[in-house]
Amino acid sequence: MAKPLVTKKKADAISNGAFLVGLGILLYTHDWWPGILLVLWVAVLLRQYLTGRVYDTIVSTIILLGLFLVSFIKINWSVIIPILFVIGGTYLIFREYFYADEIIEEEILDERSDRANEHKED
Repeated sequence: MAKPLVTKKKADAISNGAFLVGLGILLYTHDWWPGILLVLWVAVLLRQYLTGRVYDTIVSTIILLGLFLVSFIKINWSVIIPILFVIGGTYLIFREYFYADEIIEEEILDERSDRANEHKED
């Protein structure tokens, strides 16, 4: 896992801000589908990239941009949706199996360093 660029709290704030900006643009343009996929992609991409989750960033990009592109092409959804669910479920299982302990340890260390920094500022 790569080193986070900012704290999780800052990454969440930046991601949420980008999501709200995207929703504002969608409200103005009335282009909800497939525009909502791009808004979700930007929000997820920012959060994952800023927290150093490069692999998750790549997977999310492939899935969300793939769905965005597929929406312009006439595809039989009764085939593509089950495939996407299987791929997504498999990814979640393997991610939790292989990376869950690393993520938990890093979050604990981040919380401890944040608390230490708060005490130093006081």
